[in-house]
Amino acid sequence: MTSAWAAMKASAVAAVLVMGAAWPSARSVAQEASFAPHRAAYVLTMGAAKTGGVASIDGAMSIDWQETCDGWTMSQRMRFRIFDADGDSTDNDISFSSWEARDGTGYRFTMRTLNDGEVIEDLRGRASLGGQGKGGRAVFTEPSDEVIELPPGTLFPTLHTLLLIDQARAGTRGWARPVFDGATVDGAMEVNAVIGPRLEPGAGAGELLTGASWRVRLAFFRADDQRGSEPEYETEMRLHDTGVGSEFVFDYPEFSIKARLERLEPVPKPRC
Repeated sequence: MTSAWAAMKASAVAAVLVMGAAWPSARSVAQEASFAPHRAAYVLTMGAAKTGGVASIDGAMSIDWQETCDGWTMSQRMRFRIFDADGDSTDNDISFSSWEARDGTGYRFTMRTLNDGEVIEDLRGRASLGGQGKGGRAVFTEPSDEVIELPPGTLFPTLHTLLLIDQARAGTRGWARPVFDGATVDGAMEVNAVIGPRLEPGAGAGELLTGASWRVRLAFFRADDQRGSEPEYETEMRLHDTGVGSEFVFDYPEFSIKARLERLEPVPKPRC
């Protein structure tokens, strides 16, 4: 869930990916997917160390995903420290927020990345599509005057998640779509999803985790990548039919980060 979309680096995954059916309307998808606005807190720990440069990681991630009368908002913050073999550490702080129109054609976003308290990236802007299934453009106000064309079929993150749940419910095992989230100036990324079999809730599952769920692997490719190229980054999660993501693994070239769900609470839907 994306989004949960920023700072997910990775190596390649091999999969057979199937393009999904025609894009249904945002309204029909929202009715089928039992999206539940929520706040979630995660504990970040070290996953696999792929080189000798990283010894340990600790941190936290929070996601606030809400529904408004005209769309959805998302706020995410990821803070973690990376320790090397000598015990020296680097502090990382990534903040991301967005608003997405209910019909899937409008989007606003901001993102800031700090390293040891210093701002190393600051992105903000808006994007629009000419209609469902059509292309559009993203206009950045930071960096200023950066304009990116979005290809036909581009999705914004929340609608992509709702459609992904819809595909999982239908038994689809592979699905690919271009997605723009504003987390980079590279434009829309081709997001290839590999969807596992339906999972049943575990014992003691909370109210937002009692329905169906699936293990999903997402690989992100640049739009101009050639067939057979390595993905730019990759992530894995357990995606619940309420839109909640749990058991995240974020893969970086040198290491991976695990995100364990620690706290989850529903957020009331608006009265419109």
